[in-house]
Amino acid sequence: MSVSLGESRVVRVGGDREKFGRDLYEGILLWRLWTMLGWSDIRQRYRRSTLGPFWITISVSLFVAVIGFVYGYLFHMDMVFYVPYVAAGYTLWGFVSASAIESCSAFKEAERIIRQIKRPFSVYLLRVIWRNFIIYLHTVVILVPIYIILQVHVGFVTLLAIPGLLLVFINQVWLGLALAAINTRFNDVLQIITTAVQILLLSTPIMWPVSALGKANIIAQINPTFHLIEVVRGPLLGTAPTLLSWTVVIVIDILGLVVALLLLRRVSHRIVYWL
Repeated sequence: MSVSLGESRVVRVGGDREKFGRDLYEGILLWRLWTMLGWSDIRQRYRRSTLGPFWITISVSLFVAVIGFVYGYLFHMDMVFYVPYVAAGYTLWGFVSASAIESCSAFKEAERIIRQIKRPFSVYLLRVIWRNFIIYLHTVVILVPIYIILQVHVGFVTLLAIPGLLLVFINQVWLGLALAAINTRFNDVLQIITTAVQILLLSTPIMWPVSALGKANIIAQINPTFHLIEVVRGPLLGTAPTLLSWTVVIVIDILGLVVALLLLRRVSHRIVYWL
């Protein structure tokens, strides 16, 4: 499938007169464009590589195996629970963290295109989110052999991972739009987000279970990132997420979209000058 940058029925109206959410709406309509660009990024990144993005699958598999079995043995964890728990959480965290970090440079990465062609700014952000989602799909498949080897049984509740993934995708869109806009003006944002991602990895129940906190599990409950991970990890492990997790993620997505779109509306006419 080939899509030209010059082909579009959508023209972005810049400036403060732009209607609320119009940039994102028009960007979504150009889904053929940003999906094509995302696939192109993957092909360019792994050109002349025999296994391509499956190298990431291999590296994540080795990491999960080491962390799962070594930590599980040291802390006397049930392997049937702990290894799939780490695998489901860490693969999703890879998508969340990578898309957040790369979103900071989404507009700068497309600087030449932005200067020459008028397109919705959200197209370049959706390109970043989409290519990282493709990588996530390459890594989450490690759950299949884990289920088989450890004889993990999951049921129809696993289908809840689909709306969970949609909510996570929406979260990355609003977060990415805000980060891309701010980082275009202030280059320090990328370094801040990179550091924040490392801290969140250690402070969020991804490689350690909530049960390890005992009565102090409130620490996890007040962490929005935990709920973001849980709406996908829970179903993948055969457990329905709590109503609290669904509520927190939905509310954050709604509020985040409103804030991000207001920010983009305010600065859209300045971004080209910041590049």
